[in-house]
Amino acid sequence: MMTSHMTVKLKVLRTFSLVVSLSACGGGEIGAGRDARPGTGGGGGNQGGTGGRRPDGGGLDQAADGGGGNGGGGQVGPDATDGVADVYVSDRPADAPGILVHVANTCPFDLWIHGEGQGAVLAPDGVRLHTGESQDYVAPETWPAARVTAYLDVPPKDLADKVEMTLEKKVDLGVLKKVINYNITYVDWLALPMEMVALGTGADCKQVGCYVPEAQVLAGCPTGLLSGKRCLSAGNFCSDPTNQAAAFCHALDAKVSQCAGDAQKYPMCAGAAGATTPQVYSCAGNFFSKSPQWCAAINRGMLDDPDNGDISLYYKNEPYNVYSKWVHGVCPGIYAFAYDDYGKTNESGFHSCTGGTQLNITFCPAG
Repeated sequence: MMTSHMTVKLKVLRTFSLVVSLSACGGGEIGAGRDARPGTGGGGGNQGGTGGRRPDGGGLDQAADGGGGNGGGGQVGPDATDGVADVYVSDRPADAPGILVHVANTCPFDLWIHGEGQGAVLAPDGVRLHTGESQDYVAPETWPAARVTAYLDVPPKDLADKVEMTLEKKVDLGVLKKVINYNITYVDWLALPMEMVALGTGADCKQVGCYVPEAQVLAGCPTGLLSGKRCLSAGNFCSDPTNQAAAFCHALDAKVSQCAGDAQKYPMCAGAAGATTPQVYSCAGNFFSKSPQWCAAINRGMLDDPDNGDISLYYKNEPYNVYSKWVHGVCPGIYAFAYDDYGKTNESGFHSCTGGTQLNITFCPAG
């Protein structure tokens, strides 16, 4: 719980009358006045996991330890275990309905914000945030598969980047509590550095973020993957039919064949026969969509030691996914491919905050 070392801010910036539309789940409305205190209302929808585009739709492995980076060059933010300096805290009472979602823009340009999950869209939708401005929303307590997305123009034009969350309620020690599941994902591309911090009573109410200035975040994007203001993921690049003949999209073919060809050395990998490099990059296809162990191992260059949790060994043995190596060097501990949550290293940056009351999202936390 992040309370002892934080500077508490009670001033709410750009807080409008908020309404959450629950058209898909038949719920009521949740509103908030200028002091961000909500009115009455309901939630709805089905509970579900959140994550970095898990192809099987399953929940995520929750690691005991925080994530780390590979390849150097990444900048690390404040230590979440000691509290986060200058964290925004609303003055809502602890038992207020809904989850307060605070979105801040510290990028050197304007952003337009859209938040949507199963059964609800955050309102007001499409708010324009100038540099240094923020917006508060009240989200339903049950809100599966939700994303808060930043655009460079009025949505749906120029989608920049997004964060993911699932809000749910679970029984903890006999008490029904709100739970905020959240993560940043660069599985499709990296365009903006971002930060998420949940406030609650659980042990995993931690921050995750990329603390590189926006002007520097795309430096070093692997050759061929830079597309406008995005560095495309390996899987995204190779999903384009015009790129599929490129050597980059066949870089892991030999490792796939090696894994499939030795059942004694690589148990349960025979099903990889005939699979392709793009399927490894995306953890897709009949085999790799269902095999987090081998998908993660080949992406990380760890085929011969797939369960090793020492992240300093990842991306040392070529070939491997050069995009995910780059992401973990620039933004340590954040999803770079779909099964980046495999193992106990929490390379995905997924967190689950029990007793959660508020989620802070900052685009470009280092400016």
